Amino acid sequence: MSRYVIEFGSERVAIEMGEGAEVEVFSPPAGLSAHAAEAALRAALEAPQGYPPLRQNVVPGDRVAIALDPDLAGPRAILDVVTDVLEAAGVEPDAITIVEAVRHNDPPVSGERGEVFEVHDPSDRDRLAYLATTAKGSRVYLNRTLTDADVVIPVGLLRRDPLVGSHGPWSVLFPGLSDAETRASHRLSRDAGATADDEAFEVGWLLGSQFQVGVVPGSDGPAGFVAGVAEDVRDAGLAAVERAWSFRPEARAEAVVVGVGDADSPGDLHDLVAALMVATKLVRRGGRIVALSRVGGELGPALGRLASAGDEERTRKVLRGHEADADYALARGLLDVLDWADVYLLSRLDPDAVENLGLIPLDRPEEGARLASRASSCHLVSRADRVFAEVRDPDAA
Repeated sequence: MSRYVIEFGSERVAIEMGEGAEVEVFSPPAGLSAHAAEAALRAALEAPQGYPPLRQNVVPGDRVAIALDPDLAGPRAILDVVTDVLEAAGVEPDAITIVEAVRHNDPPVSGERGEVFEVHDPSDRDRLAYLATTAKGSRVYLNRTLTDADVVIPVGLLRRDPLVGSHGPWSVLFPGLSDAETRASHRLSRDAGATADDEAFEVGWLLGSQFQVGVVPGSDGPAGFVAGVAEDVRDAGLAAVERAWSFRPEARAEAVVVGVGDADSPGDLHDLVAALMVATKLVRRGGRIVALSRVGGELGPALGRLASAGDEERTRKVLRGHEADADYALARGLLDVLDWADVYLLSRLDPDAVENLGLIPLDRPEEGARLASRASSCHLVSRADRVFAEVRDPDAA
């Protein structure tokens, strides 16, 4: 027997596989130490991609807005470095405003160094301002603090998301800090296959936000940083993400075990469905996916409709009328997963809701380990919601 370990949230579970089993394992890249991360960020701010150093982008008296990605875990260390550079260039602490959308898993960031902190409310018309109309005809309304600032610096997590496409600091600005209607229409356009990066870059240009900061994630903190012009941050940053988070096993497996979440956060329904979609790229059709998580919460309206549909009606047509729901892409993604493989799920979701969605609930992680141990071939993927996966031989059994 060979023993393997998979991580999910802050937990680990051992999986024992028979000697003849074919097993391939993906382990997430480690984050940098605190000292190394600070040095790497300072280097990125001093030598950005296609743009002068951050310190040359501000002058004393400037009002600076930092648009912060709510998906960044523990962002205070990053903010400390950015504000250090700004203050050394003559920007007063109380002239720096950190603007962030609502954080789902962590407590909100606070202005610990004298900065102003603001939580963005996309439904508050008094805190929104018209910026411009894009080439596609979108009337852009952004958080008023951004439009009033002399300098806007978005800081965002770099990732490839199977549900919404690429994500980075450009998308923190738009649609992240726009109005509720724009955020909803943006979600629909991505679901229809449209590429929204170009419009996000245009909004950044219209706002005058040329300097952006991308964070390459590791399993326990940042693994690197890319700063500079938005398009360069995207190209260099996503290439770094793909190098760090790619998993390319030889062929599909009979079973795939995916872990969701890390030590900083158990993840949410978005992370869970993203991990399941990654698993479909690695498992044989009709195979088994075992998802280990501590994801909890209530189902949204689209997933709720799917749960109430019953086995015989669980198709895309039951989601008609739910296209504008925030969880519509999750419901569609889950349908695709269930059409491909059987799914066994450990979570904090209501077991009845899990069954109604067409998944098989597990009570303990050891149950998932036993399911995997019976397979003749198995892939084990920790923090699967972040992984870029493809098999080297897609035609192999």
